[in-house]
Amino acid sequence: MSATDGSTVTVITVCLNSAATVERTIRSVLGQTYRRVEHIVVDGGSTDGTLDIVERYRRHLAKVISEPDGGMYDAINKALSVSEGEWIHVLNSDDYYASRTALARAVACLDEKYTNYFRMWREYPSGRRVLQAWQGPRWALYVAAFIPHPTLVLSRSQYEAVGRYDPSYRIAGDHELILRCVRRWPPREHPLALTVMTQGGMSAKHLDVSLAEFARATERHGMPRALARSVMRAKKAWWHLRVSRQPS
Repeated sequence: MSATDGSTVTVITVCLNSAATVERTIRSVLGQTYRRVEHIVVDGGSTDGTLDIVERYRRHLAKVISEPDGGMYDAINKALSVSEGEWIHVLNSDDYYASRTALARAVACLDEKYTNYFRMWREYPSGRRVLQAWQGPRWALYVAAFIPHPTLVLSRSQYEAVGRYDPSYRIAGDHELILRCVRRWPPREHPLALTVMTQGGMSAKHLDVSLAEFARATERHGMPRALARSVMRAKKAWWHLRVSRQPS
């Protein structure tokens, strides 16, 4: 199935104490020229005023869920359970769409025969942006998360085929799901910047957990344990070298 202008896109935003950024995220959805959007916000029990901001926009939101959860992937699964759109995009509470026409242009590209993903701007605290674009073989995804979750758009039937997110992961559950997807449908990058991702998220703040979970995900999908652990150590060394040389 290819997407059409009549397809509804469910946008899922998971938040926890995101008062500093969630309004920008919601407004970026509201500003889209593509109008068939179902926006679901799932809050894990914020205490910093996030819910007050969400309440101001409740009439524009399809559903708001606010209750304790088992982590980010459990929260996304809750939203998937009540979603109604034919296509689903997870937009983090500190990310936003790259332009007002991003969703409209993305929908025109979607095809269920592929694992569809787009390009993404990485935004640093200084405001500097770097465009992330990647086209490569499937095996490269056993080395690094070249398909960032904010660039991925899956159909409802694709989720039904591969299953939901595994909530035993804290950080790498999205990459584990992507590995499931690319085994069934070849990855296809569309040359369009869909989102802007602000740097400094969970994977950057909890590097050791992120790398260990990435290794567990690749082992789960067939990589020998010793090789997965070697990749993990190499990535950690590379990360520290990159950070030491990277401007803010």
